[in-house]
Amino acid sequence: MTDLKDKVAFVICSPLFVSLAERLGRDFGKVFLHVPTSGSFVTMNQGMVGTGLPNVEKVDSIFGPHLKEADIVIFPDIGFAPLQIELEEKYGKRVWGPRNGEELEQRRELCKQLMEKEGLPVAPWVQLKGMDALRKHLATHKDQHVKINRWRGLTETFFAPNSESVSAKLDDLQAELGAFKETCLFIVEDDLPDKVEIGTDVYCIDGQYPSKTLLGIEVKDLGYCAEFVDWNAIPEPLRRWNETMAPYFATYGYRGFLSCEIRIGEDKVPYQIDACTRAGSPPSELYQEFYLNLAEIVWEGADGNLVDPEPAGKFGAQIVLKSAWAGSGANGKLQPVIYPEKFARNIKLFDYVVVNGERFVLPLEKDVTEIGAVVGWGDSMEEAIEMVKEAGESIEGYGIKFAIGPVENAMEEMEKLNEIGLKVFSFSK
Repeated sequence: MTDLKDKVAFVICSPLFVSLAERLGRDFGKVFLHVPTSGSFVTMNQGMVGTGLPNVEKVDSIFGPHLKEADIVIFPDIGFAPLQIELEEKYGKRVWGPRNGEELEQRRELCKQLMEKEGLPVAPWVQLKGMDALRKHLATHKDQHVKINRWRGLTETFFAPNSESVSAKLDDLQAELGAFKETCLFIVEDDLPDKVEIGTDVYCIDGQYPSKTLLGIEVKDLGYCAEFVDWNAIPEPLRRWNETMAPYFATYGYRGFLSCEIRIGEDKVPYQIDACTRAGSPPSELYQEFYLNLAEIVWEGADGNLVDPEPAGKFGAQIVLKSAWAGSGANGKLQPVIYPEKFARNIKLFDYVVVNGERFVLPLEKDVTEIGAVVGWGDSMEEAIEMVKEAGESIEGYGIKFAIGPVENAMEEMEKLNEIGLKVFSFSK
């Protein structure tokens, strides 16, 4: 692995990814971290996220002496495309990030239109403008997934079996939109039942992918199980979206993490649901420890050089930590999180600070209860799960929920994929 102790990294990210800066601090000589805040009434909680992290120096701005000192600027999240291009072209910095490739996530309709142009399978979908149009559509269409571009703080994707079952959600959404209730755009997709969802969780360097990667199954917002596999051993339907879209990523100058969500059944038709043009969560928390040469991957990738990952094991697992105590937006509470230091690499916290050696997750956004993740790895799935279990059960803190069940559900989905003739996982429950 490349020795990066003489290099300075600068991570610019949302509160969700501050643990990445901490991880990179083990390999780079110095790591600066900036978590952007804005507005006339910025709260102390917003401004303090990421302070006190080991081997990380928190800075309050993007520009300044720290930017001049930085050898590489790292963006694990979206929303910074113009800045990435500016830092690369004007300041000559190495930049890890999606650049304008982030629009494939922020503008779902554009991604679907490109997929249709390239002949990729696309589930039935429609773009609707305003709450009236959304309500009318849901009144006549069952089993719909409702999504919104860009404004994830307004609402995450939600499933509508029928209009009656989500009436309270729609009322709440309309009230929050206020004057924008008839201008907001929604993407609404048909459900695809009786299919397995699998993610190709990779990184992309100018349209190129590593020759080996983690391939996994996510239980939405709960957990993730994966196996480290050869890229060419992945069945073609599961690689089709990545390989078909590769020329677009090359044009974007895309150099960053990339995940996609494929739903596939016995007919072997792969429907790409959403592009995740950032560090997905999961599995990016697992990447941090599973890829031993993560810093080298990022350093070389930011300069256009594709480096294959060096894994810590053959299998990986991740469980999402939750706390209703922290997850009520402005009404959330400071969440102490206590665990033995020997599990520090297994436990990745969101929105967190370290004060006098104690870890705290700061109050999260409205309706968000995920406060972090527990990760594990090993030469067998059993080893990976046992590591997660041991670390997760060591955590103390009022209101924190940890349950190993989601990885069992993920393993069942892995077996289903093998059963429908898309043999990729060697694991058998």
